[in-house]
Amino acid sequence: MSTLVFGHPSNDRLDAASSEDVRAVHFVGSLPAVLTGDHRQMMQWFLDHSADTALTGLPCDPDPRWIIDWLDGLANVDALEPVRTGHSANYDDMPTYRLKHGHWLKSDDLSLGRATHTDAVMAARAQLHGDRDFPPHQVSIPNPYDLSLFTFGSPAAAVTHLPMFRQAVLDDVHTIHRQHGNQVVFQLETPAVLATLDRTPRPLWPAAVRALAKQVARVFADGPREATWRIHLCHGDLGHQPLFALTDLVSAVQFLNALHKQLHRLRLPMPAAHIPMCTGTQAPSTDPRFYRALRHLRRDINVIAGLVDETHPKGSRSALRLVETELDRPVLAVAAACGHGRRLVPDAVANAALACELAHHTTDTPAR
Repeated sequence: MSTLVFGHPSNDRLDAASSEDVRAVHFVGSLPAVLTGDHRQMMQWFLDHSADTALTGLPCDPDPRWIIDWLDGLANVDALEPVRTGHSANYDDMPTYRLKHGHWLKSDDLSLGRATHTDAVMAARAQLHGDRDFPPHQVSIPNPYDLSLFTFGSPAAAVTHLPMFRQAVLDDVHTIHRQHGNQVVFQLETPAVLATLDRTPRPLWPAAVRALAKQVARVFADGPREATWRIHLCHGDLGHQPLFALTDLVSAVQFLNALHKQLHRLRLPMPAAHIPMCTGTQAPSTDPRFYRALRHLRRDINVIAGLVDETHPKGSRSALRLVETELDRPVLAVAAACGHGRRLVPDAVANAALACELAHHTTDTPAR
């Protein structure tokens, strides 16, 4: 059985038992709502559905809809008032807010409560059973820009209020790292990056990519220097529908290369990157041109390939081969494009099974 080596954050490598077993499975984090509630049972689900397969982390996300519970809870913040109400059934039905006249936001108003949640999860880990080494707990950390954007509904307002959201996120991150150290890894999650680029004319991409990369790099830079991070790019999956159509991987590659440049300048390691390659409504592409941008991804960026689609197993296998051909190396791990929170339980089970199959799948790409 493969295990993961957890040391320096930049050394996110697999210690594989054989050349046929060089990938891990990465679970983005959420589970169907009926499986949530009991921390031990949630983590045990991931372990039970990944036997004999290495995991990049062991998540236990509190909200199957990512940040919707938190977003709804902002209605109780005195400094905010609703602009639009909604039940968050889809992206056109989400609440947005504005700052009340004469009021100011505090970081405590915006807390995700991740530190308290992590303490409870870590206590539940002691009750897990199995004959394998458990990977570290994976803590879901939404990108501050995403939180601000979903709260206020406009990029201009999001940028204006971004510092307070960043402080709220980093308060949790520092507290968690201080309490639990390298027993946890942090996953920064951001649909806003790819959605922003989708809405930006391509001639303006260089400036947009730099700005987005600087924003994300600052989160890593202001966090604990010894922490291990990963980044989850996302197309959104509310109601199992994406925010926008997926046409190629150019935006993801350009952003990740720019982020690598920013982190190198700051002398920080580049986290492994989860790149979504399908959506809740779009199967993994079997067209080699779709993956061509991966040729331009820096070779020292470890890729978590978000291409596991249980409704298209053959396409997922083909996509993995195409991805590793363009990268000219195996991926670090395979994953679904997003969490399992919007899936039915049988679909989540099938996705996990396919992910484990692909993790052990033999290809003719070079060894790492």
